[in-house]
Amino acid sequence: MNNTFNINRFGLLLKRQWLDFGKVYLMSLVVLAVIIVGFYYFNVPQFKSAYFRWDNNEHAQLGFRAVIFLFIGFLFITIEASAYFSPLGQKSKAIMELMTPASITEKFLCAFFFTAVLSIVSYLLIFYVIDAIFVSYINDLWANKKVMNYNTGRLTLVSFSTIFDDLTAEREYKYLFALPFLVTSIFLLGSVYFNRFHYIKTAVSVTAFFVLVFFLSFRFANWITADKSAKYIVGGHDKSFVFTIFFWVTVAISLIIWLITYIRLKEKEV
Repeated sequence: MNNTFNINRFGLLLKRQWLDFGKVYLMSLVVLAVIIVGFYYFNVPQFKSAYFRWDNNEHAQLGFRAVIFLFIGFLFITIEASAYFSPLGQKSKAIMELMTPASITEKFLCAFFFTAVLSIVSYLLIFYVIDAIFVSYINDLWANKKVMNYNTGRLTLVSFSTIFDDLTAEREYKYLFALPFLVTSIFLLGSVYFNRFHYIKTAVSVTAFFVLVFFLSFRFANWITADKSAKYIVGGHDKSFVFTIFFWVTVAISLIIWLITYIRLKEKEV
């Protein structure tokens, strides 16, 4: 099989991959929706404990949503990515996978579509729909009710906004757009690199790596800021510039990891 890209062959590969794990993927979406609904159900704000944090638009904040959004989202996209190339670690299934009539480029692009596009988009869509329904319900529940807004010191009508409205209201969040792609790229590499226990080995490796990077960064920061005043340290960095650097570094690392995944997949084929 040559390594050129053929759109018809790529379409057939997408169809084959969907037939292989489409039912499992749809079931995982159902389980995901049930879990999110469960968390929301047990966190409906009660009248007796009406202490809220407020944003600048006088919307009451629901602090549990961000934790749920990040934690469940991380688990969902990493499990999907880590499981994609797992058959290559099983001899009985690896032969069938390697003999699939498709080029390495097509197999990689198919993996990219299912792990970095479909999984992220489907998660955001499910979370958005559930969150919008929940916000509509509690806004009706709290209609015409006032509680103390501790930011302004006066009684304010309770109004909730969706989590996506809250996220888009903060300009810094746009710089985190590439972070899910970095996470999926790492666990996709783990699925093709390790033969067994892909998720656990990848998670342990990533944790050890980031602990080492954090430690070295902390020591380096202490070294360059030694004998400098706090005013110099805080005032010497532009917040937007730091976030911009973070965004492009995340993009660059994601591309590098995807390239490594492609090379590793090619080695498996050989």
